[in-house]
Amino acid sequence: MKTFFQSFSLGGGALLIAVVSALLACLLARVRSAAVRWTGAVVLPLILSYCLYWAPVWLGANGDQYFSWVFFGVGVAGLAGVIASVVVILVLGRRQNKPKPAAPTPPSTATRL
Repeated sequence: MKTFFQSFSLGGGALLIAVVSALLACLLARVRSAAVRWTGAVVLPLILSYCLYWAPVWLGANGDQYFSWVFFGVGVAGLAGVIASVVVILVLGRRQNKPKPAAPTPPSTATRL
């Protein structure tokens, strides 16, 4: 398992976080509270990138090099995830807020004189 997490490059980890964040944002878009939606869109990708970055250390890898690159490693993947989730929230939010067309009114049955 440790080698699986260590196999991710910077771009590969950012892509994984972006895809997972976009999928989670699809679920977040259904939440009615805008504060919860937007907080989740920003915080969840950062948590995911933090966990992906530190997973090899938690599984027993030497953490000396990880401490030096933490802001870069977590930041790039986190930013990719935040961008992906914000885009999904915006797109799905526009679709849900789009006004539905009014139902057609039946023709008048009154006769003209």
